Amino acid sequence: MDQLKELLEKRWEDINRSALELLQRLIRTDTQNFVDEGTEMEAVRILQEVFDEAGVTYKIIESRPGRGNIVARIKAKDASASGSQGALLLNAHLDTVRAPKTNWREEGWKHDPYAAEIDEEDGCLYGRGAVDMKHMVAMSVTIMCYVAKLGIELSRDLVFAGVADEERTDSAWGAKYLVENHPDLVEADIVLSELGGISLHLDAREIFLVQVAEKGSAQLRITSRGPGGHGSVVHKNNPVALVGNIAHKLATTRLPLRVNDANKATIESLARALPYHKSLFFRWLLSPSLSGYLLSMLPEEQSRNLGAILSNIATPTAIGGGEQFNQVPTTAWLQVDGRFLPGCTSAELIEDIKQLVGPELFVAKPDPSGHPAAPMVTVEVIQERPSYCEDLDNPTCQHALEVMRRVIAARAGGAPIVTNLLPGGTDLVQYAAHPHRKPVCLGFSPIRFPKGLNMSALFHGVNERIPVEGFKWGLQVLFDVVLDLCSARAV
Repeated sequence: MDQLKELLEKRWEDINRSALELLQRLIRTDTQNFVDEGTEMEAVRILQEVFDEAGVTYKIIESRPGRGNIVARIKAKDASASGSQGALLLNAHLDTVRAPKTNWREEGWKHDPYAAEIDEEDGCLYGRGAVDMKHMVAMSVTIMCYVAKLGIELSRDLVFAGVADEERTDSAWGAKYLVENHPDLVEADIVLSELGGISLHLDAREIFLVQVAEKGSAQLRITSRGPGGHGSVVHKNNPVALVGNIAHKLATTRLPLRVNDANKATIESLARALPYHKSLFFRWLLSPSLSGYLLSMLPEEQSRNLGAILSNIATPTAIGGGEQFNQVPTTAWLQVDGRFLPGCTSAELIEDIKQLVGPELFVAKPDPSGHPAAPMVTVEVIQERPSYCEDLDNPTCQHALEVMRRVIAARAGGAPIVTNLLPGGTDLVQYAAHPHRKPVCLGFSPIRFPKGLNMSALFHGVNERIPVEGFKWGLQVLFDVVLDLCSARAV
C-alpha cells in the first residue's frame, strides 16, 4: 500500500484536474428530470468518451429514449483469489432537479446554473448537480480511470453505475430498472452512493455523517368533501377551509415520537462523538416527555434535521379545490409528501395523520335521512417507496465503516464519523432489494464543507455549489476507501 500511495502522490495534480474538469463538463450538460422525460444519455456519452480513453469496459442501458444508464467494471486481478467476495459498486445518479436556464439572476442565482463557474470570492464551483450528485459521478469515474491507467490490481471487482431518474420517487428508469432487469450488472457486496462522508460542524466539532438507513416515502392525497354552495354566505363544511386547516396542522405540528433501532443508533452515534454534557442532551431527545422541548431549543437547521429522524413526517406540498370565485366546491385536495421511519409503514403514517387532525373526520357518518355517507376526509397513497436499514452487526458493514472511520480520521485531523438515518430518499433502497445478493448499502459521497456553509440548503436549492477544495478532499478520501476495500496494490 505504501508503494501505491507513492505512485498516487505523484499523480494527484493530474487526478484532481481530471476530476474537476469532468465535473464542470457534467454540470454544463443539462440533465433535468422532467418525470416523463430526461436527457441523461447526454451525460452517458461524456462518460463513454472518458472510459474509452482510459480503456475501462462498460455497458450502456437506455431504459427508455433519453434515459441513459452506464455500468462500468474493472475486474479483480485474480477472480479465484477473491473467492466469494462480491464487487464494490459506486453509484451516482446523472439527473438533477430543475434550475432556470434563463433569468437565473432573478431567481436568486449568483452564477448561471449550467455554466459551472468557480467563484473567486468563496472558492466554490456553482451549478445544478454540483452536490446532488454529479460530484460523485466525477469522483467515481476519475477513480475508475486512474485505477485502469496505473494498472492498479484489485482483490474484488470495482463497478460504477451512473444512473438515470433518481430525482423521481421510484427511480423507475434508473437504479430500479437495473436491479430488476439487469441484476447481474449491479450485483455487489458493498454499494456506496449518496448521502454521507459529508462534514458537519456541531458546536466546535467537525463530524462526518455516513448513511446506514433511510426513511420510506409515500405520496399522499388527502381529499375533503362538503355540500358546496354559493360563495356569498359562510359554509361550515367548506372543503377548501378543511384541507387548509389540515395543511396548517401538518406544517406546524410534529407527529408523535417513534424510537426504533434506526434513529436510536443515529442518536447514540452522534452522542458518542460529543462531550459528555452534550451527549446527554442528544440522548434525551429519545425521551417522549423531553424530545419536543429539546428540539425547540436547538438551532433551526439542527432541529429540523434531527426532528425528521425521530418521527414520521407529513409535509403539505400542493393544495387545490374549486374553479369559480363565487362557488364553494364540493371537494378540495391536499398533496402530502409523507416519510415513514424504518420499521414503520405508510398505514402507520396515515394513522399518525388521522390522530393529529381528528380521527372523526375520516369516519363515515349517516346523512340526516339515515343513508350512508362518505367520510368528510379520505387519504389515498398515490405512490410509495420502502425504507431500508443496515444491520450494523454485519461484519461486512462493520469493516466498511471501520475503513471509512480510519480514512476520514487521517484526512480530517481525527474527526469522527456518525452513522446516520437519512430523512430523504436515495437509490440505495433500490440496491437493498437486489434479488440475488443483498449488499451492504452505505451513503458515502464525501465532501468537506467549511464551517458556516449550510450544507442541507444546497441540495435542490438556489446557488447549489461545492467548495473546490472540499471536492478535492472528497476525491482523495473516496480513492483511499476504494483502494482499501479492494485491497489494492501497485504493479
